[in-house]
Amino acid sequence: LCDPYKPVRSPTVSSRSTLLPADPLAMPLDDSTAERFDPMMLQMAQQVAAMADGENAINLMLDLYFGFLRRKTDFFSSPGQCKEAVLSAYQRQASIVERERKGKEQEASKRAAKAAATAAAAAERETAAAAARDVEDGARKSRVKQIELDRQMAQQKLAADGTPKIQEVTEDEAQEIGDATGNDAADIPEAEEEDGDALTPGTIMPNTGNGGEAEHYTWTQTLKDVDVRIRVPAGTSAKQISCVFKKGHLMFGVKGATPMIDADFYAEVQTEDCFWTLDDTTTVLLNLSKKSDMEWWSCVVRGDPEIDTKKVEPENSKLSDLDGDTRSTVEKMMYDQRQKQMGLPTSEE
Repeated sequence: LCDPYKPVRSPTVSSRSTLLPADPLAMPLDDSTAERFDPMMLQMAQQVAAMADGENAINLMLDLYFGFLRRKTDFFSSPGQCKEAVLSAYQRQASIVERERKGKEQEASKRAAKAAATAAAAAERETAAAAARDVEDGARKSRVKQIELDRQMAQQKLAADGTPKIQEVTEDEAQEIGDATGNDAADIPEAEEEDGDALTPGTIMPNTGNGGEAEHYTWTQTLKDVDVRIRVPAGTSAKQISCVFKKGHLMFGVKGATPMIDADFYAEVQTEDCFWTLDDTTTVLLNLSKKSDMEWWSCVVRGDPEIDTKKVEPENSKLSDLDGDTRSTVEKMMYDQRQKQMGLPTSEE
């Protein structure tokens, strides 16, 4: 709008009355207002950076700005106030930086305290869980030990063919027994009939999953699968697990230690369908696929405590999921089981 070849005298901006705010640390402009000038300042900063040529671009930009104040304003007409104004502007921004730094430190301190509290709570929970595992493992091992003693005692009471031993006594011995009990020999009751609800000698009652427990593990089963939960030392990783499935044998343990299980299966398995997973850092889950899905296992491996398979209670709700032949077989097994418990003939009998 003016002749580009005609010199134009720029107006001089006076700053004498506004060199210093009433409060040196009070912000003349808040950040939201000052951000409106950011595009212009960024554009200027980019141009200065481009022409810096190895020099400090910030120093160059400050020199450029103060040169602008020298050339176009009366900023330098009061040197003392100029210096105070510059220092006040610097101090205002520096105080904001310091306040933000302290805020970040406080926030970091809060996060660290929260993380420490969370870690302490987790450690406390882990300690409690470890104590509970120790109690559970100790109780299970005690039960298994007692089961083995009971089995041995029951075995001693059986004849070679597995039937209860019958001890014959003479008439004189019978009379002595009668005298000791206060009864006549003729009044000594005959052996009671076998209790259909009694456990098979040397066996234990199945758990709710139709399985049992051993020194290092607990287990459950269906007609098709067996799930084994093995306790391992806390912190065990998957790379430390050693597990070998064979159709008639299982070897399981932690590398570098004596195997926890190294024995024959109760019955053969389909090795291609068997697998294990590290459930957590203290438990490994084994899934075994039975080769025959027409029988209940009394134990996982030979030599461990056996359950009484006559007491197995399959879930009726799952019978509908079976095919016709399998369902008929299961129903027949359940019927025979109930008949045996009541001392009545089985379907074959």
